[in-house]
Amino acid sequence: MTTTNNILSAEQSALLGAVLNCVVPAQGEMPAAGDIGIGGFIEAFAAERTARRRLVLEGLVQIELAAAERGGDFSSLSSDAQTDTLRSVESSAPEFFQFLVTQTYRGYYTHETVTNALSYRAPNRQDYDPLPFDESLLEPVRERGQIWVPTNN
Repeated sequence: MTTTNNILSAEQSALLGAVLNCVVPAQGEMPAAGDIGIGGFIEAFAAERTARRRLVLEGLVQIELAAAERGGDFSSLSSDAQTDTLRSVESSAPEFFQFLVTQTYRGYYTHETVTNALSYRAPNRQDYDPLPFDESLLEPVRERGQIWVPTNN
């Protein structure tokens, strides 16, 4: 059993990175998902559970097979052929593909590079200053009176 977050070979990691660059390609200031290491995020998440590891490893095999049907390894295919490959895998392995997309978005939109590019800063508990509670909002409840009856157990 794997005891580290490294469940992928170097070739599988490269494949995952290329796939992630198709799922979330670079656009303007926004980097591609594979280029900022979201593959490592997915690999670490998959390493936590045997079922996830199997899903990712089998999904990557599906991508390799679908790419071979289109004439080569995924990275060597044209952009259109890569998209066709991923559509094929989405159709043949929907559970894997949904997992891949969900985890890609989770990793991507929480990555510091992306949050900085979006000018987003997650609230920090120390910086959070809640509004004071307006007790006048309780007045209708107080006027209504008790609506439950306590039980004697």
